[in-house]
Amino acid sequence: MEVALRTYTRRERNYYLLGLTGQNIVYNVIGVGLALYYTDALYVPPGIVAVLMLIARLWDGINDFIMGAIVDRTRSRLGKCRPYLLAAPMLIMVITIAVFAAPFNYNQNPTMTLIYIYVTYILWDMLYTMGDIPLWGITALMTESEKDRTKLLSLARVWGSVGAAFPILTYVTVVGLFKATGIKAIFPSAGAFGYFMAALVFTVIGSALFQLVGFNVTEKIPPTYKEPHVLKNFALLKHNKPFLQIMLSGILGSTKEMIASCSSYLILWYYANGNEANTMFYFAVIGGGYFVGTLAAMYFTPALLKYFSKKDLYNWSHLLSVLPFATVFILFLLKLDTVLLVSIMIFFAGVLHGFPIVLQVSMIADSVDYLEWKTGKRAEGICFAGLTFLAKLQVAVAYYGALLVLDLVGYNPEAMQNYVAAGGIAREAFPEVMMALFSIVTILPALGSILATIPMWRYSLSEKVHGQILEELTRRRRQRERESGATGLAEAR
Repeated sequence: MEVALRTYTRRERNYYLLGLTGQNIVYNVIGVGLALYYTDALYVPPGIVAVLMLIARLWDGINDFIMGAIVDRTRSRLGKCRPYLLAAPMLIMVITIAVFAAPFNYNQNPTMTLIYIYVTYILWDMLYTMGDIPLWGITALMTESEKDRTKLLSLARVWGSVGAAFPILTYVTVVGLFKATGIKAIFPSAGAFGYFMAALVFTVIGSALFQLVGFNVTEKIPPTYKEPHVLKNFALLKHNKPFLQIMLSGILGSTKEMIASCSSYLILWYYANGNEANTMFYFAVIGGGYFVGTLAAMYFTPALLKYFSKKDLYNWSHLLSVLPFATVFILFLLKLDTVLLVSIMIFFAGVLHGFPIVLQVSMIADSVDYLEWKTGKRAEGICFAGLTFLAKLQVAVAYYGALLVLDLVGYNPEAMQNYVAAGGIAREAFPEVMMALFSIVTILPALGSILATIPMWRYSLSEKVHGQILEELTRRRRQRERESGATGLAEAR
């Protein structure tokens, strides 16, 4: 007899997707604007910013998994994840705005500027983690159906990317529009005021959408255990081989994220000649092509899984993405890097990037099932902490590596701004910087694509085995419910 599976309603799905969209708007205010704000508005040297990113990520490696363990220990009438989803969005809104509110720059007061950016960025990272892990963890609790979960995760990646696209395509332009007013207010320059106002607009909208999840989504799968000590949760991970393979793949492939995280530097200086207000066209054509390709791939991933295994689709997408990256770099060397040709290649890079994005989160969700089947303990929090850790580690590696490269070639935004203001063309006067920018968004992502396949070439959890695991887990849950009901009835008598 087939067992009925509990799953989310259409209303819950829609509110979850809206909330995820909002969360990604907030995240990419940081992802797109933060490094530019630090280097081009506060004039912090790129090498110092790179060190900040590294230190924050070292702490993040501990912080994410501690938060995941805390989620796994949470017991409330609302569930494991919902209490955090109710509290986190407004806290994240406040700290995100504060990150862009420094009242001085590095030239005016280097010591206070460094203290300010360290404190606000690390605090932002901690509060963001408080909402991010439950937001992804709840997807493993919203349904018992693997099919429904894959659909939800595919749509989640699509809607998340839509949310990410708003700041990626328009944030620098909005900064430029506010900068053009000449207003400084309490900030050290009109540029700093522009970054603050853009952050305010995007963050308020994103946080309001993010708040919808906690109010409208419920958990369908009951918890299986509660460890007496948070750190004991970490010992579970050594039993989860599929999870460890996914994590290692994500770490080795971190430089893939350079194209999304660092393309703002390339577009601003190579194509828009340092004029923030003129970047929208290039972000729309070049960045838009990347995101359209990514969205299409993410949407069609569930359909393609009827014909390809998750492992094969994941690995070959990575390997094939080397081709468009290499082509863009060759176009640059041959001085054929027109917007049209580059945007076409970037579109294909986006397509091949979209499949692994969905598959990564789907495989982590599968690993939660694997862990419960093997140990009897379901640990959504600590497993999805791996996903959030990977996301932030990849962005950090992208920025850290990019900023180190820029520091090595003598990137000086103040000098470039002055040169452009005098009527110069940045791409002609700073060839070393331009070579570095193209290398950062093509060669290094191609290398990451190759490395990411190494741990996954012999991925240990096939679809057939996972299907058998899900059937057994459902039988176990129904058996526990019958036993619990029988015990309750006996006590009532």
